[in-house]
Amino acid sequence: MLDAAPSDHGHVVLSAITKTYDGRHLVVRDLNLSIRRGEFLTLLGPSGSGKTTTLMMLAGFEYPTTGEIRIDGAPVHMMPPEKRNIGMVFQNYALFPHMTVAENVGYGLKVRRLPRAEIDRRVRAVLETVHLAQLADRRPGMLSGGQQQRVALARALVFEPSIVLMDEPLGALDKKLREHLQFEIRQIAQRFNLTVVYVTHDQYEALTMSDRIAIFNDGKVQQLGSAEDIYARPENRFVAEFVGDNNCLKGRVTETRGERTTLRLADGTQVAARTTGHVVTGGLSTAAIRPEALRMSGQPFEGSLAAKVSDSIFCGDQIRTVVELAGKESLVVKSAAHSAAIHPVKGQTVHVGWAWEDAWALDA
Repeated sequence: MLDAAPSDHGHVVLSAITKTYDGRHLVVRDLNLSIRRGEFLTLLGPSGSGKTTTLMMLAGFEYPTTGEIRIDGAPVHMMPPEKRNIGMVFQNYALFPHMTVAENVGYGLKVRRLPRAEIDRRVRAVLETVHLAQLADRRPGMLSGGQQQRVALARALVFEPSIVLMDEPLGALDKKLREHLQFEIRQIAQRFNLTVVYVTHDQYEALTMSDRIAIFNDGKVQQLGSAEDIYARPENRFVAEFVGDNNCLKGRVTETRGERTTLRLADGTQVAARTTGHVVTGGLSTAAIRPEALRMSGQPFEGSLAAKVSDSIFCGDQIRTVVELAGKESLVVKSAAHSAAIHPVKGQTVHVGWAWEDAWALDA
């Protein structure tokens, strides 16, 4: 599966979307995506993959070259941003430094000429939601980065939108604060049944916050699914290598029996993996295995491969061991530090292997 087919029941539906700035190079190509009401969808991918452009088209800051965007069935792809009733949160906060927190949050409502009492009510309510009511009279320069980002979130929520778009909103924060706000944003989205489209290049953020993740590369959605689907069942080599750590062994397919495929590596070693749609007998394929799925022992075991330790790193809760196979391919093995079967040292000969069900035969 590549792009998700649009659904008539989608809260937000993008159909056959393409985007080009110069008429030659497609930044987004043939994008079909259906987003459910109340869903937290993350667009994840490398720089230049098309994820931010897709978000900007949803917001109305960019228009598609072809295709259409519908919200609750109504076309909005040529509608200006202020007509879409969509909240937007940016990485750089974009707060007015001369205004107080309350004035920043209520500014858009003031521009829309809502009654003063209604503005005050909404601002108070949303500041309580993001735990900033006590800071309403402070200016942004007096706040921490995390507090400023909460103000930006409050400003997006004060319109009471059903859709909120977030463009790498936590990218400038330190790790601990970022993880805390990930949890808070997720809770707020669930409490108000918000449809959230969230752009990030942080894999951990995507895996922990999302109902579904769309993996972008070269303007296309490479895979769309839950965090578990994306991590445990990658549909191609790009997804396998981009999301989390993965070991990729390239070989030629020698046999396929049902769900099990056998590959012959360059040095003649035979390895097994799950069969996928990429497998063609006699063709090249890549066996992708997560580091935590590898077993390492000081003694040979069934299906194991001899390897030499080239590095071993203690990472607190785990040990990351890099080993080199006879054919010079390198593998990374993750072992829980407190229960590791062996504590390898550089130069040591070890034996590594995996259950064939834990590997996937993907495109070469």
